[in-house]
Parts: sequence; C-alpha cells; structure tokens
Amino acid sequence: MKKMLIIIFSLSAIFGTATNKEYKKLVKENSWNAVYPKVIIKDAVKNDKDMQALYKESDIPEKYAELIALAVSAALKCQYCIPAHKQFALDAGATEEEIKIAVNIAAHVASGSTLFYGNEFDLELFKKQLEKKSK
Repeated sequence: MKKMLIIIFSLSAIFGTATNKEYKKLVKENSWNAVYPKVIIKDAVKNDKDMQALYKESDIPEKYAELIALAVSAALKCQYCIPAHKQFALDAGATEEEIKIAVNIAAHVASGSTLFYGNEFDLELFKKQLEKKSK
C-alpha cells in the first residue's frame, strides 16, 4: 500500500510539473507567477484564480474583502501585500478614510494581542470575562 501511494504521488508530481515552455508562458502572463516552482506552478496559478472568488463572489462584498486583506497585510507587515491590497481596495470603491480605519483596526488588534500575550494574561480568565461582556 505504501509503495502504491509513493507511485501515485510521484506520477502526480511528474504529470503536474510544467515544461520549460509552459513555465515561461505562465510567468510571461503574470510575473508574480515566478515565485512558484515548476512542480506546482500550474496548480498554484489555478488556485490563485479560484481564490479570487473570496473577493469577488462571496457573501462579503469585494470592497470589504480587500479592506480585510489590507488590514491583515498591515498586521503582517507585508511590503508586497500592502500596496497591492490598498490599490485593490481603492479599485473596489474604498475611500482613503476606510483604508485608514481598516489599518487602525489592525493596529488596535495587534496592540491588544501584544499586551495580553506579552503579559501572559490567563487565557481562561480572559474567556470568562469575554463571556460576561457579550451578554
């Protein structure tokens, strides 16, 4: 059984790997695709396209999805994600004020997390107090 799984995995890796020509074409279509190795580039590109549904077709309107992505990008301090999601948010109709609010919310959450985590605040006590506040 173990040998069979190894064979199946190996075959899927071989057949999923992009040729040099396919790889160059995918990178030419979008230079960002260059971050992927040949072995996964075709699946990664498809996954990236499929994931766009989270922004464009989900129950969260695109503008708010991009504001969430921007806030997460700011919290992670991603120098690539921040300008991308800021532009995508603007393109989706976000205002500069909404962008500032989203980033400030990210900062507030990060600040609270730092305070509680850094002080090793008791998690069970925190949850008990949270239950009281939500009633």
